[in-house]
Amino acid sequence: MSTFAALSRLVPLTLLAAAACGPTEPGGTGATTSAGDTPGTSSETSGEPAESTSTSTGAVMTGDVTTDEPTTGPAITSTTDITSTTDTTSTTNTTDTTNTTGDPDVPLQCPEAIDEAILACVADLQSDPELAAGNFLLDLLFMCSDAEPVADDYDAHCTSAPDDPICGLEYPQFVETVLPACIARAQTILFADVCLLPGSYDELLFAPAVVLMDRRLVTGAAELDATEQEQFLRASAEIGVASATVAQALSATDEGGVEQLTVLDVGTDRVLVLYSAHYDGVRHGRMFFWQTFTIVGAIEADVFTRCGVEQTIEGRPCEDALACGDEHTCFDVLEGEGNVVLAPGTCVSEVDIPGDGDACSAHAECVPSSGLLCLDRLEGDGDGVCRPGWMRRSFAGPAGDSQLIADGTLLLPLLASGIATVPTAAYLDVQIVQDAANSVAVHLVNPFGTSTPVTVSEGPVIDLQLFEVGVPTDESAGGTWHLAVEDLGGAASGVVTRLALTLDTRFD
Repeated sequence: MSTFAALSRLVPLTLLAAAACGPTEPGGTGATTSAGDTPGTSSETSGEPAESTSTSTGAVMTGDVTTDEPTTGPAITSTTDITSTTDTTSTTNTTDTTNTTGDPDVPLQCPEAIDEAILACVADLQSDPELAAGNFLLDLLFMCSDAEPVADDYDAHCTSAPDDPICGLEYPQFVETVLPACIARAQTILFADVCLLPGSYDELLFAPAVVLMDRRLVTGAAELDATEQEQFLRASAEIGVASATVAQALSATDEGGVEQLTVLDVGTDRVLVLYSAHYDGVRHGRMFFWQTFTIVGAIEADVFTRCGVEQTIEGRPCEDALACGDEHTCFDVLEGEGNVVLAPGTCVSEVDIPGDGDACSAHAECVPSSGLLCLDRLEGDGDGVCRPGWMRRSFAGPAGDSQLIADGTLLLPLLASGIATVPTAAYLDVQIVQDAANSVAVHLVNPFGTSTPVTVSEGPVIDLQLFEVGVPTDESAGGTWHLAVEDLGGAASGVVTRLALTLDTRFD
């Protein structure tokens, strides 16, 4: 695991603080988040999630407001015990800052030579096998963009270009107001080809190596612990909705709440927490390492625009063993006639993980930083079993233009691959919108052909979110599943607007 905690203690946080001004509309860069700026409960870039204070019913969870105290200090602070007295640093996409030494209309530019020096430093650290093996890419970026190693590059630039307005700044001021732009550009280059995060929010749960842990709609401060409240407030400030309290931040969203989506990166066994909501009809959000204030992803208008977490071999899609190297195997490639690959398998490690198979009632009991999650149930829904996180996967089906068939049955395929051999639980996300009330029956059909009833409804709208379906647990998990929508009323007219299937699996 990462030595991020030890590294963070070496970084002078007062110099790393990036004082970026947040815009007044959602979608801007806003305040930023620091290397090593973590709450008192944790200083790691990975860990085990705390117990949820709400309960799950298989759909999105909600709760009541019981506390919401105003925050104090120069930056957004926690509504409970954890406080933050300085704005935070690092993974910002800010590019300019106001020129404080001359014409105020001329922006100060961070020189590209410093970007290049940071990137060269990261490359040097990566070439050191002992150092690189114990750190993630973001750790190395933080080390190389610290005030101390950058000082020589700043001096070299100002020697060659003494008339550059940034050379008139005190060095701490340069670090706080100008350097974040160089760090952001270097980060974009570093993660361009290795980013774990997909292109958009809608693709996140279907991305390789990303596994659902929990998804809930938060409507009150009492549903979040102190660190989560602070994360949400910082996320809100970054997108341009600075708020003194969690209640104010929640009320600024279209939904009156924020979706908290918790996932496991099975490649690095790090837990990621995303806060996102719609503002004037457009989704914005920020992603953090669990129990830290380090931002590793940004959503602007439904698109991921910033990345701080890399892909590794574990969880990578594969069609053969060559893609997985010597220490992993390519498992469960879905093939059709003539051995044509219909869906890739997953690179997985065959090394036994202590605790695999233990009983559990929460993810935290399985120690996600070891690679295990509590499967066979949703978070908060009772007893389960600790198994490797890759054994849970989510699969997207066709939707949007999938028209219902009057007096017939619509079949929509869902290709499932890269999982263990048999299912232990199945959760369906589906929305069906008809033009008028009409009775339809919904079934989930497994690759063996066994059909399981989901629901019968006469309403014009069916909306199921992580709805548990009791599929057979002794038949194949991998293969082509189908959603079947049968018209019972004879007047079906409408579309399936959303379709996804999440499977928990095990070896038989």
